[in-house]
Amino acid sequence: MIDVIKDIVAYTYVTLGAGHEEAIYRDAMSIELQDRGFTVKTEAPISILYKTKKGKEMIAGSGKIDLYGAKSGKYATIELKTVSKTFKENTKKTKEDTKDYHQLNKYLKALCVKTGVLINFPFRPERRLEIIE
Repeated sequence: MIDVIKDIVAYTYVTLGAGHEEAIYRDAMSIELQDRGFTVKTEAPISILYKTKKGKEMIAGSGKIDLYGAKSGKYATIELKTVSKTFKENTKKTKEDTKDYHQLNKYLKALCVKTGVLINFPFRPERRLEIIE
């Protein structure tokens, strides 16, 4: 599933080019995912649960997942960004240090889903997209 999503990400970026808003990439990816047999929900609402010290579980807030896709009984959460690089390989900062990475993990945990992809569509044209699994 990850390889198919990566292929869709690359195809979407090459087809649209750089400089679009996140919503444009999200909608184009949704179209491409559906064209390749995925069931897709954009801006999927998600509840953030909180468990008190006494064990009571309540909804503490909510969020929205950019893309939530399913195919053949497998699910994936896809978060999109359109910013400069969130981390660089040549620095001490790692993907685990980014807010976006933690946001994706929060959604995965809330949905009990193991597959998640964080994609950065850079504003300026770049050869290599930033894709974090």
